[in-house]
Amino acid sequence: MDKHFEIKLSDLMRICHELVQNGQAYVAIVICHEYFRYLFPVEPYEKFINTDPYRHTLKKMDELMALGRMWRTQVKAYKPDYTRAKSPRGKETLESKTSQLYSGLWRQFDKKTIWNESVELVRKRLPAEIIDRAIRGKKVLDMGCGSGRYTLALARLGAREVVGVDLSSQSYAGAQELVNSKRLAVRFVESNFHRLPFKTGEFDFVFCNGTLHHSSSIDKGLSELFRVLKSPGESFLYLYADGGVFWHSRREMRKLFKNIPAEYTESVMRVISLPSHRFIFQDVWYVPQETHTSRVQLEKMLEKRGFRHTKLFSTNAFDLDRAIAAQVKDAVLMWGDGEHRYLLNK
Repeated sequence: MDKHFEIKLSDLMRICHELVQNGQAYVAIVICHEYFRYLFPVEPYEKFINTDPYRHTLKKMDELMALGRMWRTQVKAYKPDYTRAKSPRGKETLESKTSQLYSGLWRQFDKKTIWNESVELVRKRLPAEIIDRAIRGKKVLDMGCGSGRYTLALARLGAREVVGVDLSSQSYAGAQELVNSKRLAVRFVESNFHRLPFKTGEFDFVFCNGTLHHSSSIDKGLSELFRVLKSPGESFLYLYADGGVFWHSRREMRKLFKNIPAEYTESVMRVISLPSHRFIFQDVWYVPQETHTSRVQLEKMLEKRGFRHTKLFSTNAFDLDRAIAAQVKDAVLMWGDGEHRYLLNK
């Protein structure tokens, strides 16, 4: 990691911690939101394309530090009691905490987001030939389906039957309503994806998008994926990567938000009119577990489990791996290994 960047990020986070201590957590939240949104290759709400991302990030940090210092010294704050989060409801597992967070975020999705946006995203992240060969007419598992929006998308893209699995039915309640009204070949099952209630080799295709890195064990999840997948069979896997400014920044911001209750942050996000489907901020800041894995580490795990693997590159402008493939200036310094999108074969 570049030392100049590390020093700047340390200074920015120190100012944010001081703002929280000074009763101005709302300013720290806005600063982190503004910093994070411009770490991506594009900022669609500003029609901003990050052609010189590392230099732009350093400049943005200077601007935000100046803003933070001004608020800290020039504005006299009240002292809100935001340091105490809600009392925990008994002993909660990692899985139940994660489910509660996402259930709350997904309940804010409107029907348009659940119904339309997901189909567009799958088409941008999975080549058409894979959709035609591996999904159309097949029995498909959406492993860790969350809101169920991708479960619906897979059915709409031609799957014969789709099963969505998530720990809590609250997560996919909105999608279940659409299944009922549209009469889709979809059913949802409440279960932990480390212990799937399905027969060995039951599914032609497994869609596993952004779930295993929030669990206690990526390797255990891969083992279950391998078990329920037919042989021969194919799977799409998406996981967080590691390296670069982007992933290091996420880890540092997560330390800050341990001192700010999620409910308080949510209220600030409403004030700045954050669109309800843009949940990436609270997702990153508050999810209990976020595992970052290098490409070398992941490919070793896949091979250990018996998967053959092919790296996929998204055509979605927002995605990090697309910017790396396009050889954007300083892409590796900025985004490290990008994101992991793989086609797995058994």
